[in-house]
Amino acid sequence: MTTSEKIAPKVLKAVKTIAIDVDSVLADVMLIWADEYSKRNKVRVTKKEILSWDISTVLPITPDRIYRYFNHVWKYRWREIPPTEPDIGDVIERMRRKGHRISIITKRERPTAPYVAMWLDRHRIHADELLFVYDSVSKANYPFDVLIDDAPVNFADIIAPKSAILFNQPWNKDFDWPKRINMLSEAEKLL
Repeated sequence: MTTSEKIAPKVLKAVKTIAIDVDSVLADVMLIWADEYSKRNKVRVTKKEILSWDISTVLPITPDRIYRYFNHVWKYRWREIPPTEPDIGDVIERMRRKGHRISIITKRERPTAPYVAMWLDRHRIHADELLFVYDSVSKANYPFDVLIDDAPVNFADIIAPKSAILFNQPWNKDFDWPKRINMLSEAEKLL
């Protein structure tokens, strides 16, 4: 054995690249978004009442205002956003230890990037990369083997050998998809 072989750590090859969405898959942001909407509009709306991914079809709000609320929540209330399950950082770490490459992929707007990164750090979520996708670009265009997302619209362009797992949320209950999970830890069995 050469000296370089003794010193160099063994590197595991990634089994698969797993792309994981931030909003409503890692971060249960809709809980805080609904609270923000309720406060601003003096009504009581809960996450469970958001039955469509297109929020403007459920509530009297424009798409532009929806995004402004999301940006406000991420910028000013990011510490209040809970993870979708306890110890979510440990779930991600177990996936990484199995040799998977973890790619966090989100359509968050650029001004929210530092807050998303701080949220991920706060919850000990470590990934191989953090990608901010432009709204007009399909997530399917990015390099991954499996996408875990809550938005059915992101599944339209996924073609084999890529695959996807739908993270159950009130707004996707009627979407017909064979692989579904309620918690990210359930994805471990499907990978």
